[in-house]
Amino acid sequence: MTVEDFLRSTLRRWPVALVGILLTLALCVVTLRAPGVYWAWSKVYFLVPATTEQPNQLAPDSSATIAFAGLIQTEVNGGVPLRRATSPDVTLLDEGIYDGWAVFLPDTGGQWAHNFSEASLIVEASGPTPEVVRARMTALIDQIARLARAREDAANVSAEARVSFTMSPAVVAVQYSNGHRSRALAIIGLLGVGLSLAACSVVDRVATSRRLRGETNDGIGDAGVRDATGSDQDGAGREGAGAASGPASDRGGDRTASGDA
Repeated sequence: MTVEDFLRSTLRRWPVALVGILLTLALCVVTLRAPGVYWAWSKVYFLVPATTEQPNQLAPDSSATIAFAGLIQTEVNGGVPLRRATSPDVTLLDEGIYDGWAVFLPDTGGQWAHNFSEASLIVEASGPTPEVVRARMTALIDQIARLARAREDAANVSAEARVSFTMSPAVVAVQYSNGHRSRALAIIGLLGVGLSLAACSVVDRVATSRRLRGETNDGIGDAGVRDATGSDQDGAGREGAGAASGPASDRGGDRTASGDA
């Protein structure tokens, strides 16, 4: 199909294109009016007690503290194994979770191996309002501290040997995200126009094919079927056959009459 044929089919089937464009505009309006989502992110650090040898509580690479943070992660999630993306920088919104929460130990490993390099838990929450998100974040952070205290109490850990907590950022900051509206509108527009034009071409081809098939069938139905002698087998030929049978029947009648005589 040439460009000229494509343009002609579009002009002939302009109602199809009009319907497609109207649907595209309606989808654009829905996209513009779609509400955004609120979300928050924070990292809770497990701090080991400071000592004379290690005054910086973040400096020691304590595998025991990392394991303890992993244990708290499991309890917060109810023992359900997490299926997170490879990078800890992937947020709930990136995963398409617009109303939920997540608590996980950051994993900086690759596809084939895990690497838990710090004793911290990433806490995330998303929801339809900032109040919902803030309440979820507060409840999750309090649950982390409460579960850690319960574990330490059960193990009779002395007060000076217990872990403490700090957050980054220190205050939960709820953010609003409405996605990339301009990109979404551009993609919807391109797809809508393209599909509308393609529908015009398909509808025109189907209609043309049906019209040609109908004309072919009509031509075959109107054509007279002739035998080897060239005489018609239908239509007027039948009248000829009937007319030819007339004298034969008359002759048959004459023979009958003469026989009776």
